[in-house]
Amino acid sequence: MKLLFLGVVAVFMLAAASGAVCIGDSGGFWRLRDEAREAREIKEEARQAREVARQQAREFRDARREQLRTHREALREQRDRMREQMREAREAMRDWRYTY
Repeated sequence: MKLLFLGVVAVFMLAAASGAVCIGDSGGFWRLRDEAREAREIKEEARQAREVARQQAREFRDARREQLRTHREALREQRDRMREQMREAREAMRDWRYTY
């Protein structure tokens, strides 16, 4: 019986001590609420910043692909011109024997 009574007293003292802290810090709830609101705002700003960064990365990647595509096309055209010049040079060499 004594142990039961001591347990009840201990629980009561813990409850009173935690309640005293709550009473002593009456603005704690509002401060926690404001901090939670600020945390949500920060998370939203971070989400928006990530979205902007993704969009910029996507635009950069698309621009880079377009640059590479035009560069490959230019190289392909240059290669085709060189092949045509070599073909013409070979034909000229073949015809040179009979011309002179």
